[in-house]
Amino acid sequence: MPNTAFQRFLTAILAAGLLFVASSVSVKAQNKYDVLARVLQPYAALFYSRATTKAMQADLILRDGPPTATEILDHPLRIFLQMPDKLRIETLDPQHRLIFCRNGQKVWVYPHRILAGIVAAGRQPKEERRIPDFRLPLKDQQIIWIPALFEILRFVSASDGPGTPTWAIDFQLVPGIAQALRCEAWTAGAVVTQNDFQLRRLRIASSHWTGEINIIACHFEKALPPQTWEPDPDLTNEVTPVPPELFDSALESIAAITIPR
Repeated sequence: MPNTAFQRFLTAILAAGLLFVASSVSVKAQNKYDVLARVLQPYAALFYSRATTKAMQADLILRDGPPTATEILDHPLRIFLQMPDKLRIETLDPQHRLIFCRNGQKVWVYPHRILAGIVAAGRQPKEERRIPDFRLPLKDQQIIWIPALFEILRFVSASDGPGTPTWAIDFQLVPGIAQALRCEAWTAGAVVTQNDFQLRRLRIASSHWTGEINIIACHFEKALPPQTWEPDPDLTNEVTPVPPELFDSALESIAAITIPR
């Protein structure tokens, strides 16, 4: 898991959303574990080798996070993810736009001024390195059984502001499993719309950090257009390539940049 709080936050959000595969769950499922599996199944399918869905686009707002993420709190963000090695994160405010993009072993950022922070924060390795693929350290048959590793702490029916029926679900790793894995204890709280099982809010907390996102929209595809991973034509002059060995610090720097008010 990455060393910085911001990277831990991003990793935990992805992990919490990608840990379940449900091969057959009724649309009218009411059992709390069936509901949770239904909600998170499309995220998990991204990591399932035989799944045809390999890409996701999400618009979200970061409502709470570590100190390094203070300047992007409450700003809309768009995230593109395509397995196994493509990621794009960008702000949606056209006046204060910044982009981080990974396309295989190629990484670029916009605007150019981001590079100074990346170089300052990065540790130069003694040799070249390859950026590892996004993956879970599990085989397909193991992923299928992952729901058994989780314990639901709270499952209640509620409603959002407009009165749309929702479920509020709090869950964590089964304590014995967490001890066996020697991982940091955390709990997750999710708000899910009942009519379509869509995840609308996710909060993850541990003893060292807390993060919360509102998910405005999210959809899944077999693949995203190739131009997703290339700079927009009007940005070309300010796009800066980043060496693969600085990938971690580049991702970290996206959170630390001050967005002008």
